[in-house]
Amino acid sequence: MSQWTSSDPITTLGDEESWDLLSMIPIGRLATAVAGEADIFPVNFAVADREIYINTTPGSKLVEAVVNPKVAFEVDQWGPDFAYSVVVKGTVKILETEAELTVAEGTGLVTYTATDKTEWLRLTPTSVSGRRFTRAERDD
Repeated sequence: MSQWTSSDPITTLGDEESWDLLSMIPIGRLATAVAGEADIFPVNFAVADREIYINTTPGSKLVEAVVNPKVAFEVDQWGPDFAYSVVVKGTVKILETEAELTVAEGTGLVTYTATDKTEWLRLTPTSVSGRRFTRAERDD
């Protein structure tokens, strides 16, 4: 009979470590919910002053942000011995003023696709939580 062992398989990350991971990982998932329907969008993003900036094209993300600005955002990273997950909950806003756009553009966000992304979203967190998972070892 095999048995799984691990001394501390799940560790809660502190605020600083969660923000460090958010700053290092270039792709996340923006989750929205409108009219009882949930959507999730893979996005690249940047972090500045503990806010998340997303550069996007006009479309469903923007519409859903107007209808219900309460969102969740998640990043993760994994390797052979560990995995991380950071979840941010908060409010997203479409940026419109010159001052807001200047801050967003100053993040240095470089998009992954060649599409012309003309819209900016800023996610202001109400909560941030992170966890590290250590892969269990098998004792056979």
